[in-house]
Amino acid sequence: MQSFKTPFLFLLPCFLFSAQPSTPAMALYENNITIQPYNTTASDTFPERNLTNHPAHDRYASYSPDGHWIVFESDRNGKWDIFLMDAQGGQLTQLTTHSAGGRRPSWRPGGRKVLFETTRDNATALFEINTDGTGLRQVMSLNEETDGGLFARYSPDGSRIAYTLKESETNFNLYLYNLSDGRTTALMADEYRNVYPQWHPSGKKILFFSRHETGNEDDELYLMNLKTGKLKRLTHWPRHNFCPAWSTDGRRIAYVTSMEGIRPEIYIMKKNGKGQQRITFNEDGDTLPHWRPDGKRLLITGYRGDNFEICEISLSR
Repeated sequence: MQSFKTPFLFLLPCFLFSAQPSTPAMALYENNITIQPYNTTASDTFPERNLTNHPAHDRYASYSPDGHWIVFESDRNGKWDIFLMDAQGGQLTQLTTHSAGGRRPSWRPGGRKVLFETTRDNATALFEINTDGTGLRQVMSLNEETDGGLFARYSPDGSRIAYTLKESETNFNLYLYNLSDGRTTALMADEYRNVYPQWHPSGKKILFFSRHETGNEDDELYLMNLKTGKLKRLTHWPRHNFCPAWSTDGRRIAYVTSMEGIRPEIYIMKKNGKGQQRITFNEDGDTLPHWRPDGKRLLITGYRGDNFEICEISLSR
């Protein structure tokens, strides 16, 4: 597919996955939902619907903590801005109106504010805004401009923010920002790509993808214990695994897997990295999964036609 020969969504080219897992097939039974084995075929695909349908790009969507609202980024006005819509794809509201726009939104715990990144006055910073478009304020500034994407997320208790910082084309590190004292500490800092921190619901672990054991060649998913700093590698696929997302109960992980020559697809696995199963079988690529709070649906960014759209997948049939 021609569109994925260019960098896909943020810093990864379209590295896609075609090899089949060698472990026995298994089904997951959690939250009263029967999830089919990882070797599900295209004829067994899960129901999907578009929540956006616009000639521009809509992507990076996530549900509010109560599941009633969805925040996402769109370039439908000629630049990237932050938008809000209800869970059915209606009641569209543009939250950011500054000429600098906004990127990569996520929710503050409680669901009343949205965190996003933007570059203003030659400095990349994190801002938050109320869901009615009021109360804009700067939360953190790097005091310099970066083009790598911060992918920032509040901790479950709202006291810290985990984010990514691009140091060079081959080096991205993870940091924690403490809101009470304004201090920043390194979470994962080496010479490789470490990207996309995702808080476990307990606030005690962070999930991310990294190339630190693959010579900066392919991305794998890792889980870090914040108390001990110990890492656990969750994936061992031949090529890239990225953009992980925790289910609200912390028992499952949705992610993207891919390999050069084949489009990216959405997978789900257990929290220990076992029981991988493929969820999407679309003609074009899918990425950036996010769980609905009840665990019954996923939001994804899907390439549909000539642009990215926000799609919702039902995990129960």
